[in-house]
Amino acid sequence: MSDVISFGSDGPRRPPRWLIAITLCAVVVAVVAFVAFRGRLAQQAAPPPAPTSAPTTDAVDLTPPSGPPCVPVGRGQQPAPTTEVAGLRLADTGSASVSCDRAALDGPWTVVVRRPNGSLGRHGAVVTFPVDPPAPGRPVMVGGVRAVAAARLVTWPVAGAHAQVRGDLSQADLIAIAAATKVVDDRPTVSPPAGLRVVASGPYRPPSIHELRYGGESVGEGAIFGGGLVYTGVTSGGGFEDRLFAAPDVVDVGPVDGFPAVVSTVAGGNATLAWEPQPGVVVYVGYSGPELSDTTIAALRRLATRSQLLDNAAWQATAPQTIDQQNDPS
Repeated sequence: MSDVISFGSDGPRRPPRWLIAITLCAVVVAVVAFVAFRGRLAQQAAPPPAPTSAPTTDAVDLTPPSGPPCVPVGRGQQPAPTTEVAGLRLADTGSASVSCDRAALDGPWTVVVRRPNGSLGRHGAVVTFPVDPPAPGRPVMVGGVRAVAAARLVTWPVAGAHAQVRGDLSQADLIAIAAATKVVDDRPTVSPPAGLRVVASGPYRPPSIHELRYGGESVGEGAIFGGGLVYTGVTSGGGFEDRLFAAPDVVDVGPVDGFPAVVSTVAGGNATLAWEPQPGVVVYVGYSGPELSDTTIAALRRLATRSQLLDNAAWQATAPQTIDQQNDPS
């Protein structure tokens, strides 16, 4: 009879629990790895996503400024311009801009008064309301109200504020114009004394100024202006004429297109030559560069004589850039 070696019961022996746990963990890890691998394969096989627009934080803001629109030259004045005068061209190479004062119609208002032989800045006066209280000066009476007089200027209280009249007329004429001034709806009105007439009324600050800028060479005056700046402008409002009466040296230079013209430092630069093609509308040619002299005045006259007035359609064709600012003539 053979020997038999016994290991216990007749059934198979179970593996330890720790071995089962390790095996299960290995299976789970393998499944997770397989799923992740399939996901990467699917992502690589899929088409790339459509590109999105880049952020526009550095883009130019083209949103128009808030507030009233930029109005044409002469808007708000009386009488209204009979023809469009929107620009003054010297050549086809100018850079155009509109200086837009969106609050001008809500600012001070003016009335221009002249003698029958008066013209821009000559033989007339400008009434402005409201203005700042006057500096100390010579006391005068305006219609029973105590006022202050200075060179070419009379300031007096009216309608809870102050008004002024400035011009090259006699002081008696200025006082008479002041006495003939009333304020209606916060705007001055003048019943002109005998021998005077109202030419125009409008905002002191022009709602818009249309300018074209050139190099001296490009307008045929390089010998005079060299590399300096030559510019033209179209503006409105009594503020320009008021500043002419305040300027120390205004020179008469004869007519341009039949309209008396003057040279002054009003409107910036070294000098401007200005005239009025219709009541309340002022056009000018100016420059920055050499000192003002008979030679530069003669060059300005040549440019003014061959300049061309533009209507609104021709002006818009110059593609002007709009610049928001306060158009203070002073």
